[in-house]
Amino acid sequence: MAVVAAVLVVVTLIVLTAGWTPPVIALGSAVVIAGLLGIAPPRELFSGLSNGGVITVGAMLVIAKGIVQTGLVDRLTRALLMSVTSARSATLRLALPLGVASGLMNTTPIVAMLVPASKQLEQTRSIPARELMLPLAHLTTLTGSITLIGTSSNLLIAGIADDGGVTMTMLSFAPVALPVALAGLGVLIVTGPRMLRGSGLARPERREWHVEIPIGEGALAADRTADELGLGSARDYRLTSVRRDGDALTPETVIAVRDILVFQATEAGIRALWASPVFGLSAQRLFAVSVRTGATGTLNDLGMDDDIEVIAARTTTSLHRTELVPGATCYVAAHRAEIVDRSEYVTLWQDVASRVPQPRNTWKAVTILGAVVLPASFGLAPIELTSVGGALLMVLTGVLTPRSAARALDGNMLGILAGSVGLGVIVLESGLADVLAHTIQGLVAGSAALVIVVFGIVTVLLTNVVSNAAAAAILTPVAIAVAVDVQMDPVILLALVGTCISFTFLNPFAHQTNLMVIGPIGYTRAEFTRFGTPLLVVGLVIACAVGTLLVSLT
Repeated sequence: MAVVAAVLVVVTLIVLTAGWTPPVIALGSAVVIAGLLGIAPPRELFSGLSNGGVITVGAMLVIAKGIVQTGLVDRLTRALLMSVTSARSATLRLALPLGVASGLMNTTPIVAMLVPASKQLEQTRSIPARELMLPLAHLTTLTGSITLIGTSSNLLIAGIADDGGVTMTMLSFAPVALPVALAGLGVLIVTGPRMLRGSGLARPERREWHVEIPIGEGALAADRTADELGLGSARDYRLTSVRRDGDALTPETVIAVRDILVFQATEAGIRALWASPVFGLSAQRLFAVSVRTGATGTLNDLGMDDDIEVIAARTTTSLHRTELVPGATCYVAAHRAEIVDRSEYVTLWQDVASRVPQPRNTWKAVTILGAVVLPASFGLAPIELTSVGGALLMVLTGVLTPRSAARALDGNMLGILAGSVGLGVIVLESGLADVLAHTIQGLVAGSAALVIVVFGIVTVLLTNVVSNAAAAAILTPVAIAVAVDVQMDPVILLALVGTCISFTFLNPFAHQTNLMVIGPIGYTRAEFTRFGTPLLVVGLVIACAVGTLLVSLT
C-alpha cells in the first residue's frame, strides 16, 4: 500500500507543480482516490474539514478583515512613511510594526494594504514601489512564521502535530524563525534597492475626474490640513479646494467637519481616496455606474435617489450642477448594491471598492485581537476556541457585517489546507511516512545535525515546487517519526520545517502574497527568482545553524 500511496502522492505533486488544474481540485481528487483504494478511512481523509489548524486559519481571516476594515494598518503605514526618503529607510521604518502585525494576523490582508500604500509613497515621495514592495512582502512572510497564528502553514503543522501527540504553542516556532527573520531583514535592506531598480516611475494619467468627498462626524481629518494627512497632492490626485458653506477655500485650509474636499483625480486616484480612513464616511461601498438612456436632470438628482451619494464624475464644475449625460460613467457610494440597481437613473453598475474603513471601530477590533491572542499565548484556552470566538465578536460588535465576514473566508485557501491535511493522512496511514523516515534515518546515520540539514533542504525544495500547505502536510508526520527515531525533540524539527516552509522566494506561485505583488508592481519571474535566491540561501544557513544549536542544547 505504501507503493500505491507513493505513486498517488507523486502524481499529485506533479499536477500541483505543473498547474494543470487548480490545487484544490488536485488535492481533492487525491483524497477521493485514496478513499476508493482503501489507503485510509474517509473519516481520516476528510479530517481536514475539522482540523484545528484549518478552523483557526478561517477564523483568523475574519479577524484580520476586521482589523483592516478599521483602517488601522493603512493609518499606521502612512504615518510611518510620511517622512521617509528612500526604499531602504521605508523598509527599516516598517520592519518592527510589520513584524508584530504579521505575527498576530494572516499576512494576506497586510500585504493587500501595503500595495496601495507603496504606490501612494511612489506618488508623493517618488520612491519606486518596485524597490519596496517585494522586500516588504518577503519580510511579512519571514516574520509571520515566528508565531503559531502568523501563517497558515504553521497552524496546519500544529494541527497535524496535535493529532500525532505533539503540542505546538504560540511561540514554538520562534527560536528558529526569529533569528532567520532578523538575518533576512539584513539581506533585504542590502539587496532590495540594488536588485529591484526599475527604469523609472510610470507616466501618470490625466487627472480628469472631479471628486468631492465630505468630512463626516469624528473624522480623523478634522482640525488638520491636507498636507498633514498626506492628501494634498499625489500623482493620481490633487486637492483643488476645501468647500465650506458654499465657499471655496484654499487647499491649505484647516479641515472641519461637514467640509467637502474637492480633488482632481484619475480613476486610480478615486479608489485610493475612497480607501483612506480619514474622511469619517459611513460604511458604504463604491460603485461605478452608467447613466441610463433618456435620463435628464443633474447628478444632484441621482444623489437624491434612495441614499445614493455621487462621489466623482468627468466634469469641470461641481457635481450637483453637472448634467446627466446618457451613457456617461460616474462614481457613487451606497450601502448596498440593491440600492444602485433599482435607481431610475442607472442602467449598468459595477462594484469597484469595498466598504470605506471605519476608524471608530478600531478599539473594538484591537480588543478582540488581544482577547484571541493573549489566552492562547499563555495556554489558558485553545487557539481554535479563542479565534472562532473572536471572529464571532467581530460580527456581534458591528466591526464586520455578516456578509463581510463570510467574504473574508477564503474558500479556495481553506479547501487547499483541508485537502493538504488529507494528503498528509495518505502519507501517514499508508506507511509512507515510516518508509520516508527510515530512509532519512539511514542517510543521516543517527546524526541530529544531518537531520536538521536534510529537512531544511528538502523543505525549501518542496515549498518552492508545490504549495507551502502541501509541503507542511507531507513533512510534518515524517518529521515527527524521524525525531522519535533519533531521540530529538520533535518541536525543534517542526519549528525548522515551519520556518523553512516560509522560504517561498523562488517561485512566485508558491505563496499567495507573492502573487499579490508580482502583478500590480510589475516584477518579472526571473527578477523574482534572482532577488529571492540570496535571501533563501542566508535563511537556510541560519535556520540549520540555529536548529543544530538547539538540538545540542537539549
